[in-house]
Amino acid sequence: MRHSILAILLLASSFCYSQSLLHGTVINKKGKSVFAANVYLKSDTNEGTITGFDGKFTLKISNIKDTLIVSFIGFKTKEVPLASVTFNKPLMITLEKNAQSLDELIITAGYPISEKFSVVKMTKLDIYFNPVSQGDPLKAITILPASTTTNETANPSLRGSSADRSRVILNGVPIYKPVRASSLNNQGFFSLFNPEIIDKMYVYASNPPLTYGNTSAGLVQIQTTRNIKTNQLQLSTSLASTGFFLSQKIKKDVSFIQVYGNYQFSDAFVGLQKDHLPNIKEFTTKDAGLNFHTKIGNRLELNSFTYFIDEKFKGMNELFTYKGDVDTKNKRIFTVNNLNYYTKKGLLSINMGANTSRSTFRFGNIESKSRITQLYTSLNYKWFALENFNLQFGVSYDYSGNKFNDSIPVYFYALSPNSPNFKSDTAVSNHFSEAYLYTTWNISKRWTFSTGVRSNIPTNSQKYYFSSQFGLKYRLSNKQSFLLSAGRYHNYTTPDYYSHAYNLLSSYQVAIDYSYKTDNTLLKAAAYFINGTGEQTGEQTLDSFFVINKTNTFGIEFFLQQDFYKYFRFTFSNSFINQSIEIHDKSYKGQKNFNYLIKATLQYNNYKLFSLALSYIGRPGTSYNPVIGSTFDNQTGFYKPTFSTNLFSSQYKSYNRLDLSLNKYIKFKKNALIAFFSLNNILNFKNERKVLYNIDYSANHFNYFQFRTIYFGVVWQLEY
Repeated sequence: MRHSILAILLLASSFCYSQSLLHGTVINKKGKSVFAANVYLKSDTNEGTITGFDGKFTLKISNIKDTLIVSFIGFKTKEVPLASVTFNKPLMITLEKNAQSLDELIITAGYPISEKFSVVKMTKLDIYFNPVSQGDPLKAITILPASTTTNETANPSLRGSSADRSRVILNGVPIYKPVRASSLNNQGFFSLFNPEIIDKMYVYASNPPLTYGNTSAGLVQIQTTRNIKTNQLQLSTSLASTGFFLSQKIKKDVSFIQVYGNYQFSDAFVGLQKDHLPNIKEFTTKDAGLNFHTKIGNRLELNSFTYFIDEKFKGMNELFTYKGDVDTKNKRIFTVNNLNYYTKKGLLSINMGANTSRSTFRFGNIESKSRITQLYTSLNYKWFALENFNLQFGVSYDYSGNKFNDSIPVYFYALSPNSPNFKSDTAVSNHFSEAYLYTTWNISKRWTFSTGVRSNIPTNSQKYYFSSQFGLKYRLSNKQSFLLSAGRYHNYTTPDYYSHAYNLLSSYQVAIDYSYKTDNTLLKAAAYFINGTGEQTGEQTLDSFFVINKTNTFGIEFFLQQDFYKYFRFTFSNSFINQSIEIHDKSYKGQKNFNYLIKATLQYNNYKLFSLALSYIGRPGTSYNPVIGSTFDNQTGFYKPTFSTNLFSSQYKSYNRLDLSLNKYIKFKKNALIAFFSLNNILNFKNERKVLYNIDYSANHFNYFQFRTIYFGVVWQLEY
């Protein structure tokens, strides 16, 4: 599995301890951070990096007699002899403006202009260091206190909201259904993104910036790599997959290409632990990705990313009283293309995306075939009007078309292959255009204000909606800050087998976030309230799929990260969530109503020995609606269940999970060998996922989340 394999690069990052690490910041004469400045060694231009949005960089130094080179378009190149540098202190480098260069090419930190309001920012190394991510960007989010994903998938649920209310954005383009159906480790879904192509990932737990639309909860913003340091070839093999990754410069500091492919198979993985994978028979996955980046002249920049996946799965499934084979297939291809034009005071960008997929699902007398076509285009301009004032505005067009060819049970409780069913062909589509305006104003060194509005341009019978927000950040000191944010947001649901419709949802949100950070300690706390409205499909009960009309969620979060004894890091978070839902004007307890949601990790990273991580997640079980009786149906030969009218009156047992990962990194010249091993659900907790019943519903039993499983493999890397 691609994401599990790449997780082993977690250890590769620990190699940095074997050489001197130089930390620094690049600024201009006005003290503004310079984004994307080139930082490299004079003796070897391949040994380098680029500065982040905050102007900061980290570089491994093997020869202190070398010279550091710092360059950026529009500034004079600066040379810094390393012999004059104190390595245990951050280095501050000031670039001088080049009078002979074009002012239009000087773009300093502030991209995206909403970054300063991000709840969490992750880099590629943050993903690899994450003890629960298994190298997957979206699964890395699940360790955050704001993540309320309870089904062991990569689909982001943030601060109690459903996954369909949040959006994942790749290079300015929304990626709907950003996960793939993978049964490796029996964990369900991994994301579609390879961390090797990722530069930054921003997680807005609530009140996301209105530079993006179609979200009424949180937002995950992913940006791909804009520059590579060295050419690299990577080959990998594991218990269930093989793969390769190639990163190649085409023209230095101008263009590069990244290509990867993976083949995933089930034979060895399932064969070694059949008892712990009772619902898996076999699976295969083939995927490939290509990322191309180039500069066209001094002002124009193009990036293109294309991804393809073909996956198949066969296993067992159980629903109500029927247990039988399940068979799924899915083919999907999408592309994201970006054209950026730099002006004297800003950035003009055109973002375009296209997605098409075909999928099939078979179980009992259910057969669902779906075809999806999606197109997206946006035109945006980011205007750095003044040193303390930024403005962004633009328009977007989003089209989605779904075709469903379904064989549907006549009676929801009669699911055997011989039970009656009927054919249903449905085609739905949604066109919606939006315009937005977003601005930030640095009132002083301590105060920053942001506000935004976004509105749709109704077509056909669409309802008009207007989204708005504001944020106020106060920096108590260099270590502490407060952020108050609030707003109203809108989005459309994504059609699926249960609901062939685009329903308009909305939410009111207010949150206050606190952050305290020192060299070894990071402390965060938050309190929030989210009122979500709109018709959103829930689970099966009362003879039909009920529709949730309103969800109220109040939460309090706490997070602590502490580094100690050089190689150790400890993290701990806890969340209290009070959630209620409203159905037909009646209020019930929400499924994510938790009086605790604990996440803890202990990491040991020592390149000379190994990297070891233990992670724990614990919470109360979610609520469900029980069957309280049944009547025999002569027409179908099945018992018809009678659901409790007191919705969500039953609760699964508490959820507990402890995972272990162990990695070893060996470096020899330009080659590297990485071995990895993971043991999931060490104590083999039986965490209840779904309630099931015997033939007449007189007794129940449970389907469980992942049992204890092992996974291991190796990766070979070559830099050239």
